[in-house]
Amino acid sequence: MSVGGVLVFPLVASAHPIQHHLRDQGAVALADAKAAAAEYLPEFLDPHLFDTLEKLAEQVVPGSTNAHSGQFIDQLLAVATRDEQRAFLQALGAFEQLARMRTQGSWTQLTDAQQHELLTFASTQKSGTPTDARGGSRAVHVTIRDHFENLKGWIVGAYYSSEPGMRELGWTGNMFFPSLPGCDHSDGHR
Repeated sequence: MSVGGVLVFPLVASAHPIQHHLRDQGAVALADAKAAAAEYLPEFLDPHLFDTLEKLAEQVVPGSTNAHSGQFIDQLLAVATRDEQRAFLQALGAFEQLARMRTQGSWTQLTDAQQHELLTFASTQKSGTPTDARGGSRAVHVTIRDHFENLKGWIVGAYYSSEPGMRELGWTGNMFFPSLPGCDHSDGHR
């Protein structure tokens, strides 16, 4: 699946965990091999969470299912840190909770239109803001927007490191571009 594992994606924050995983060529190759299995069985996610991920991914980046983005993410999560795993599970759980609160149904039971409506809602909310906690330390209130951004980072990174995603970016199979064609910002990408 992944042909561009060493790239840094400008649409994904440089601090996002998938950036680190995509730089590890050995982990990417192993994740690719396992994700390409004809009868894929999730290693990290349970079947319901995996189905939720696949449906979310397809809404965020159409074509994610055919690019095996869900399988690839599941494989990366299997070797991710506990904090990365926890943040991912919390994000999936937040979307499941949002679906149940707004529609009384599971995310996997929603129509495409309902999923799109909830993703639009999540993507337009405010991000968490630091708040002063007792003792002067800074705490962050995590919002549905933050969960959306976390999941989007995993999904975009997985899809655009796949062959279909790379082709969408202009990769021809013969060469890689040092930057995205037509995306020449004088200050570069962060």
